[in-house]
Amino acid sequence: MLFVSGHKSDKGLLRENNEDSIYVNDKVGVYVLADGMGGHEGGEMASNIAVNTIAKILYSTYTDRQKKNFQQIVHKALQEANEEIILFRKRDINLANMGTTVVISIFLDQVFYYTHLGDSRAYLYKKEESLIQLTTDDSLVMEMVKQGMISKDELRTHNLRHIVTRYLGTPELVLPELQHCDTEINDCIILCSDGLTNMLSDKEILSILRGNISRGPQSVCNALVDKANTNGGDDNISVIVIQNK
Repeated sequence: MLFVSGHKSDKGLLRENNEDSIYVNDKVGVYVLADGMGGHEGGEMASNIAVNTIAKILYSTYTDRQKKNFQQIVHKALQEANEEIILFRKRDINLANMGTTVVISIFLDQVFYYTHLGDSRAYLYKKEESLIQLTTDDSLVMEMVKQGMISKDELRTHNLRHIVTRYLGTPELVLPELQHCDTEINDCIILCSDGLTNMLSDKEILSILRGNISRGPQSVCNALVDKANTNGGDDNISVIVIQNK
C-alpha cells in the first residue's frame, strides 16, 4: 500500500504566532498534528513537545509494531508527552495554562489507525464522494450537543467552542481508544486543527477535496488553508492530507 501526503500549517490572519505543530513521515506511516493552548509561548511549546515526543516513540517502535501491543505503544507516547508538558509547566509560572490537543494517524498492515484528544479532527474522504468525520470532539460544545442543549450547526459559532474537555498537559489524563478503518485506492485521510473546521463547513471541505485532489494532497492542503483565511482566518490553521495511491 502506497501513501502520499501533503501538509500545511499557517498562523492565520489574526494570531501573532503559530501554536500548531505537525509531523509527517510517509516512510513509516506516522502523522501527528497538535493545536497548542495557553497563549503564545505556552501553546507553541506544548504542541511542539507533544508532536516531537509522540513522533519519536512511534518512529522508534516502527519495526516492532504488533497489533497486540499497538495501542499500548500509542498510549505510552501520549503519556510521555503529557508528562513532558506538565514538567515544563511546573518550571515556569508563565506556562501554567499550557496544553495541547492532538490527533494521530498510523498506517499498519494496510489498516489506518487513529486517535485524538481535544477538538483536532480526523476525516475520511471516501471514493471522492463523501466526507466522514472519524473523531468526535472532546469539547464543551460537543457535550452540549449530546445533551440536546444546542444543535450541531451551532458548534462552529458558539462562544464556548474553544473549551476542550480532554487534552495533553493535565494530571487527570484519560487515554483515548485507538480506532481503525480500512481505506481503498484514492481514499484520503484528513487531519486538521479547529482553525480549519471553525472556518469551513464539512460541505466546503468536501468541495475543495473534490476540486483539488486530482492535483495531489499538497494542492488540497494549500486550497483548504487559503479558503480558511478567506473566510476569516481567526486562528492557526493546520492540515495533513494522506492519500491511498
